[in-house]
Amino acid sequence: MFSRPALPARQPDHNVWSYPAGNLTWTPRTNEPSCLPEPVPWTPVALFAVPWPQIVDERPEIVPSLAINPFQPAMPILQWDIRQNPITARLTTGAHISTDLAQVLSSQITDIPVGIIDIAIPACPMAYMWGVIRVQRSSAVKVQDVLDAMYEWLQKPLTRAEMEHIECVNPDGVDSIMWALQERASTSLTLHGWEHRQGPRRIDCLGDIRRWMGLCYSPTGQGMQLVLNLETVHRL
Repeated sequence: MFSRPALPARQPDHNVWSYPAGNLTWTPRTNEPSCLPEPVPWTPVALFAVPWPQIVDERPEIVPSLAINPFQPAMPILQWDIRQNPITARLTTGAHISTDLAQVLSSQITDIPVGIIDIAIPACPMAYMWGVIRVQRSSAVKVQDVLDAMYEWLQKPLTRAEMEHIECVNPDGVDSIMWALQERASTSLTLHGWEHRQGPRRIDCLGDIRRWMGLCYSPTGQGMQLVLNLETVHRL
């Protein structure tokens, strides 16, 4: 039986295998051109830096009854002419059923309890004279706290100095306010003459833009800074 000879130790520059028919020698040819393609140098690719997604402002969620309707922004859940007392406001469901506010008045304004919020009214051109509406409580702010604070803030009488300032800023502004006062007095549940003698109030600076459209967070503010969105009331 044919036996395969053991391989000799590898030489430094060549390999030799001895067989009965002769020796087989292999010597590396380092000086001849190679048939293999030249290796391509690897250069790391400079990848564009992918920015991290922006962190969503995770402020507390506003109670749906006071927030802008996400499905129908033109149809707020809370139906309220803010010139009227909050007790006149109504809630409208998706089935167009109108109910009173009793079921939500004691609800927290946000899903996470907060004790202070600021509300701005961009629709009121003179609001810069009075600042934002601040609602502050020792416990969690409720829906009723917000509605009452807005109503009281808007019902404050305009002082003589404020009327003079409005006249300087916008000469036609005083006429618009006095027209709004006359219209408000004529539709008031109290005596027309008595209401008119009380003089103009902050609410009169809004004219017909008094329809509640919902609260949202201020795009430029931080923390609990909200914005009250309003539209023109529908006249019958």
